[in-house]
Amino acid sequence: MVDLKALSDMIVNKAKVRGKPVAISLFRDAIPAGYEPLQDTPCAIMRYAMDEGKKVYFDADHHDCYVGVHHAGIVPGKKEIVSGDYLSKTSNFFTEEGAARLKAGTYSLPPGMFKAIGAAPLDDVPEGVKVDWIVAVSNPHNACILGGCRMAMDGVQPYGTFGTSLCGELFAVPWYIKNVMVVGGDFGGRMHNRIKQDQLFIIIPIEFAHMIPNILLNVKVDVKASREMTKPPYSAFWQKKDKSVFSEEPSVQEEAGEEPVFSMPWDAEAQAMIKKVPVEMLEMIVGNSEQYAKENAYAEVSMKSIREQMEKLGMDLDEMLAMM
Repeated sequence: MVDLKALSDMIVNKAKVRGKPVAISLFRDAIPAGYEPLQDTPCAIMRYAMDEGKKVYFDADHHDCYVGVHHAGIVPGKKEIVSGDYLSKTSNFFTEEGAARLKAGTYSLPPGMFKAIGAAPLDDVPEGVKVDWIVAVSNPHNACILGGCRMAMDGVQPYGTFGTSLCGELFAVPWYIKNVMVVGGDFGGRMHNRIKQDQLFIIIPIEFAHMIPNILLNVKVDVKASREMTKPPYSAFWQKKDKSVFSEEPSVQEEAGEEPVFSMPWDAEAQAMIKKVPVEMLEMIVGNSEQYAKENAYAEVSMKSIREQMEKLGMDLDEMLAMM
């Protein structure tokens, strides 16, 4: 049994997601107490739960888009939707054949199987409500980490799409493929959820939720050993090591200390931080830090500039150092 509140706190703090992770629930017969109807596009239930902390649902009588309830199997798809006409006949870029093939190949839940679909903040799911999958929104860097929770455990890669109907991805595809997903969604779905240019959806079926702590809490990388296993003999990496590293067990070799080579001023705090970096990563981190400082017209590399750079990349400096 997964502790949903603890899991939510972990995802928020470690994966740096937007708002709250969302619990999506498929309601077969009745709508549980505590959920309020949503007179909006079905995909927007994500935003209400994620950003506003509301528990909401849509059904045949409460929605504002026939595409969403079609993919949810709640209302039979109109001819214009199933055929793709709503795409090809209203735009100058979708061909009739392309739109028809797209909609014919897009998942929809079995008609009539579910009465409604609800969304709630993961840490506020009403007691007794079954969660079918978890959805979170984050930048690509953290989406790669969180989206890899199953892959790291059993090697099954996440499913991914870009530009396809978000309501299909949110409400139908996880039911069919039973896999972790990292998706971009379509223009409308992103717009209704106010998704920024650098944000993606991560969808994790509840049966894989127990794999999330492994990727968020147990991350530790032996950079030295990793490079010894992956660098070819002619790599500059080996030029800094004793020739004996070419023995059968290079990973146990002792390395000599190495001072970083700076091409511009570094403040004292940044210099102290760089001493914690594995020697194998010094050249890369120093070079990237100095390039960022120069591109932004900074007179020196500082902890402020390094943290700023890491934040723009969607990374946390303290977490990165803890992994080394």
